[in-house]
Amino acid sequence: MAHEQEERIIEQAIDDGTCEREAHAACSGLIIKRRRLVDQIMMKLGESGAAILCAPPGFGRTAVLLQCVSHAQNDAVRRETHLIDAGRLDTERLVERLGELALRTPSTLRPLVAIDDMPKVDRHGEDAVIDRLNELMRQGYELLLVCTPGNRGLPEALPGACLISSRDLTVQPREYSEWARLYSISRSLDVYELTGGIPSLVTMLQFSTDRSYGGALLEQAICALYRKVLKELRRERDALYRPACMMLLLGGGTVGDFERCGVKIHRETMERLARDYPMFGLDGSRRTFSCLGKGTSEYDDLRREIAERRPTFASRAARMLMKTGRADAAVALAELVLDEKGTLPLVGQFPVQFALAGHAQFVQRVLSTPERLIGRDMTTGALLGAYASALTLGDYRMARNAAAELRKRPERIVQDVDAQTWGSAVMLADAWGSVNGTALPDLGGADTHEPTGDALLLKEHTEIYRELIGGAGAPAWDRAERLMRAAKCDNEVNIPLLFLQADRCMDAALHGRGVEPHELERLEQGIKVLTARHLVPVAVRIRLAANIARLYDGEPLVDERCFAEAGTMAVRESDLTTQLFCLAAEGWQSLAVGQAINAHFRGQQVLKLADAGQVFLRSWGTMLERTSYLRHTSRIKIREEAEVIDLSQDECGTTEAWAVALHLSAAQFDSELSAWYSRHKDEMRHERFWPTARHAMALMGSRAESLRHLLPREVSQSARSATARSVPSEAAFEVIDGGRIPETGEVVINLFGGFHAERNGHTLTDVLWRRKKSGALAAHLVLAMGSFVSRRTIIDELWPDADYSHGRESLYVTLSSLRAAVKQQAGGPQYVLTQGDGVAFNAEFVYSDVRQFDALARAVLVGSEASSAQQVIETCLKIEQLYRGPLYVPDCGDPTYFVEMRRVFLTKFIDCMVTGIDKALQIENNSCASWLVEAALKQAPTREDVIRRAMTVYDRCGRRREIVELYNGHLHFLQHELQDFPEEETREMYERIINRQQRVAMI
Repeated sequence: MAHEQEERIIEQAIDDGTCEREAHAACSGLIIKRRRLVDQIMMKLGESGAAILCAPPGFGRTAVLLQCVSHAQNDAVRRETHLIDAGRLDTERLVERLGELALRTPSTLRPLVAIDDMPKVDRHGEDAVIDRLNELMRQGYELLLVCTPGNRGLPEALPGACLISSRDLTVQPREYSEWARLYSISRSLDVYELTGGIPSLVTMLQFSTDRSYGGALLEQAICALYRKVLKELRRERDALYRPACMMLLLGGGTVGDFERCGVKIHRETMERLARDYPMFGLDGSRRTFSCLGKGTSEYDDLRREIAERRPTFASRAARMLMKTGRADAAVALAELVLDEKGTLPLVGQFPVQFALAGHAQFVQRVLSTPERLIGRDMTTGALLGAYASALTLGDYRMARNAAAELRKRPERIVQDVDAQTWGSAVMLADAWGSVNGTALPDLGGADTHEPTGDALLLKEHTEIYRELIGGAGAPAWDRAERLMRAAKCDNEVNIPLLFLQADRCMDAALHGRGVEPHELERLEQGIKVLTARHLVPVAVRIRLAANIARLYDGEPLVDERCFAEAGTMAVRESDLTTQLFCLAAEGWQSLAVGQAINAHFRGQQVLKLADAGQVFLRSWGTMLERTSYLRHTSRIKIREEAEVIDLSQDECGTTEAWAVALHLSAAQFDSELSAWYSRHKDEMRHERFWPTARHAMALMGSRAESLRHLLPREVSQSARSATARSVPSEAAFEVIDGGRIPETGEVVINLFGGFHAERNGHTLTDVLWRRKKSGALAAHLVLAMGSFVSRRTIIDELWPDADYSHGRESLYVTLSSLRAAVKQQAGGPQYVLTQGDGVAFNAEFVYSDVRQFDALARAVLVGSEASSAQQVIETCLKIEQLYRGPLYVPDCGDPTYFVEMRRVFLTKFIDCMVTGIDKALQIENNSCASWLVEAALKQAPTREDVIRRAMTVYDRCGRRREIVELYNGHLHFLQHELQDFPEEETREMYERIINRQQRVAMI
């Protein structure tokens, strides 16, 4: 009776879509026994007399209910159980069924009534149902009820009942190992990040093929679960519907994001979401939430459905994302679900924020703003968005038109644009201040507020860049460093922060201790994103900093056009300071590739055009001019000029002191150089000048050798080069340590030493593998990996006595069993492939020791001449570890093919061992030779070449007695088993070894 009830409940679960995976598992015999959870429920049931399992579909409610019923049936106190499927009964029939139970006299002390899928009934029906339930409890019955969180009236009507929530039904860490083992789930998967521990989702991980991606089936299951939850909340007009939709649209974030945007979430709402709907990932202590499956195509479809049903939710979610600084997520959401009516107000409200997050193209797509549309009809916010996006895109014509229109409406700016947005726009205009005609209007006292956020970062960048390039080259970094550490970067691009990071890298390269590799890598990643988004002016500025770092670090310049393109952009922006800087940088680049005359000309141009206030540029140009001149000029002329240098001057700047020192070093006036350095060492030890000085000495080569020997080590050491950096060595060959780590979703079938199958690192023990034909077929496909095996060949091998039609039917059944054994599904990895009349394993998802053995054996037997002896030895050790025993031979069908393959692999193994022994003897590695000899003797104790090499190794190791035992044993075997004698070469080697030691061999 209980078995029939269990089957009926499972069938109902499948029909209703509840607990689909668990129901399928039950039907397949794969139901998880959740002993701890059942024990806890039964304990609470005994204390309170009633328990309610309250969870949405997908949490395994029915499976837990069935296990509780089974537990009660095996309990001597309860034993009597009644299982009711309320989902198939109307209210009247349910009341009648409970009344029948109330009229019966219980046969045990505490009988159990378990009711699955309690319906939400009308008020009259609810009173009758509750009355019946209370009557049963008074008669000593224990009640175990299952309902959804939408049935809130049930827990309220039974206040004494113990509530088992959705969170209690999730897979706990202590029991996950059993789930992973039963469903062959890869150990590398982030189970709670992918599934939240929801049982129906955890079972989907068996089809995963990537450690960070659960697969299409998991995506579909997650979104189906969300749809059911939203459907119930909408049907019940639950207050949770709105925050649930908003959380799905946002994907993740904090509860504080709602509050900062004026959306109040009550504490009761948070508690209900965390207790009843764990799929929203609400963490009450951190006040954060994270939805499952976000970023997938199925999840995007779900968000579209929500936006179609409630467009205001989508608009509000996009505004919330912008207010919390998540512009990337806002743009993705807007492009996914918002139409023109929704995106236009969004851009008008956050015009500068989109541009500073690198989404200028998005702004222009929304506004559709070629210059003909910039005019009176455009709102002030949209006009400001067009202006900011045009600056970051380098469309200065549009920026001038937008600025001209903005200058006509100062009053509307005060009314329509908030102070923080306007402050960011003013700082953005200041950063591009050299561009003619792009100045914003002065609002008088309306824009005198202190800049904050992005505006403050832009202000710091403008001041630092002007001092770094156009001033003395010594900017103050204290405030900027604090701002950079405090900056919140939730987007792929943050233009103000990128500008400051580029300034810091440039300052570190020109005046500091160089740029760290991770900082340079961060700039390069930013350049890729900026280039993809066509933010040319910003990308050029970041490329400029990255190439200066490479230039001073001694690395080859992979971006040779950078300085020229940056100079061209500076011409468009009328930025003379940056033009001169790029001119000097081109000169240093030319000098690095040997074009000294070109570099000398550029250095002269910089000195001619830079004014007195541009201290750094004049200093950098002077060093470029001197270095290039001293490099390409003859030493005779350099000596003549060095003789007229006034060495008696007491005061000179750092640049002049170094220029004179380099000249004296190139002239090889060592005594004069020593005297000059002694008088001006304080000026020459200015630390911020050392990178340029070291770079100049490196480019001068041997002509700076005298000065290099004179300077302290910390000053004279050359710039770091790419080749000088420590790179971890990687051995070409490694002996396997601890076995191979399987890839996610991979099936491993090993044939050496017997048949062994694994999936995701778990041994496959399914009953389907016990069928001999499935194992034999899998073994044959493994041996033929990389090619298709015809069905006729397989039929002749496995069913040699059957006709073709019967054999084909048997093969169809065996292939189905094989697919089921490796857990192949339509939406998952395809392990078994069929093409035409052929069958094969998919090498992308199936691994075998046979295939690796073949690759290693080929390297030893065919390519050993191109490898060193040590590499060959290590490869042979790998082979020895792989070859755990003779190849598997099935005991069904015709084993001829497998017997032949066993012989072939044994021959290859012995040949590899012999090659390895020879290489080991060649380099006198006796320990490896002895190990390989023992491995060869274990598999082929009668091969004469193995016997000879074993005697050679034993002789070198001083194991003379073992030589005698080995030879006598071999001789005895040949005489008594084969009536033969050892080969002449073997006998002569044995006699030579024995006679050399003057010992008598008893034969």
